[in-house]
Amino acid sequence: MAGTFILEVKLVCPLEGIAGFINFTSMRNNKGNFFQAILQTNETVECNMDLNTFDGYEKTPMCDYGNPRNGETWFCVLPPSRECSPITWLVIDRRGRVPPFDYRIKYLQIYGNVAQIVGSGTQIDVSLGAFNDESIKVLTPPSVYLHQGNWINTLSSKPIPSSKNFHECLEHKPVYMFGDSTIRQFFYLFKSKFDLELYGPDNSKVWQQPKTARSKEGKSKITLYYRAHGPPLGNPGPPSSRPYLTDSIDGIKVENESQVYVIFNIGLHLLQDETSLYVRRLLSIKEAIIRHHKSFSNSKFIVRGMNVVETIDEWLIMRYETLLRKIFKNMTNVFYLNLWDMTTVIPLNGYHPTPPVLNQEALLLLNLLCEA
Repeated sequence: MAGTFILEVKLVCPLEGIAGFINFTSMRNNKGNFFQAILQTNETVECNMDLNTFDGYEKTPMCDYGNPRNGETWFCVLPPSRECSPITWLVIDRRGRVPPFDYRIKYLQIYGNVAQIVGSGTQIDVSLGAFNDESIKVLTPPSVYLHQGNWINTLSSKPIPSSKNFHECLEHKPVYMFGDSTIRQFFYLFKSKFDLELYGPDNSKVWQQPKTARSKEGKSKITLYYRAHGPPLGNPGPPSSRPYLTDSIDGIKVENESQVYVIFNIGLHLLQDETSLYVRRLLSIKEAIIRHHKSFSNSKFIVRGMNVVETIDEWLIMRYETLLRKIFKNMTNVFYLNLWDMTTVIPLNGYHPTPPVLNQEALLLLNLLCEA
């Protein structure tokens, strides 16, 4: 694009830090958070995806609460009653403890805060020019780009209007939103944007309770569903509030509907766990999508990408972003919502997008839903 730009460069994590992350995540040191479960017998026990990685648990008897159908693991220490009774509540153990190797503490102590690179802030003038034919064959052009505060669709070269009426494309096409609190932000924004009524458990202690939002009587029929993803989701609550994405996808009902939309994300709650666990989770989700498409080939899946957050976590998030793109690449009726490029030019200071950024992300998502 021609115009005047400001080049900003920041050091989030130096090369030594990246080398440390690679070494750290290549061994079984990435142990995740501690979790506590309250059982039906009112006993409290330690739980995790793989307790054998924690010192002192190597020979401890365990209860297996895993999901063998989709290969998900979840173990809890055998309680004094010697009874593996159902879990009624799960929460991160915050009794002044940190995992044996907490990368946030280690690397923040060494490298401190984000540093501005000397010379950053330089003004750059870009003249009109043409793409090199060879580069077009190599580069994947963006579907949209930001210009003067508006998102431009590269296919039509027209701005995507924020006031565009998306009601029509969502009518009679249920939208399922699966994932963490950043997906939940989309759910509540859409609920407000389309003036929907909210249904489902209302409990401020369990933020990720299953929710449904529907059009009010006499209005265009739009239905949204929200479900969280499975352990190790950090939010407290019962097992019913953290279903595995594979179970949620398998449970989608397509009744007299021409199409359904499924938007999902996963990653931030797994950052402190071994990378192989994240890969295994993505592969099981991919298999669930393939199973769903065998029966309902018209369903459209949107993989929501990661945000740039400018914290010491960013390299790990970028690594998960790369894995996410590779695993779901070239799948029929599976589309990728690229928020990494977007939040590079609209940087975030936290994991949850602020309302202005969230509105921009929602505009991209709605455009992708209605154009895909």
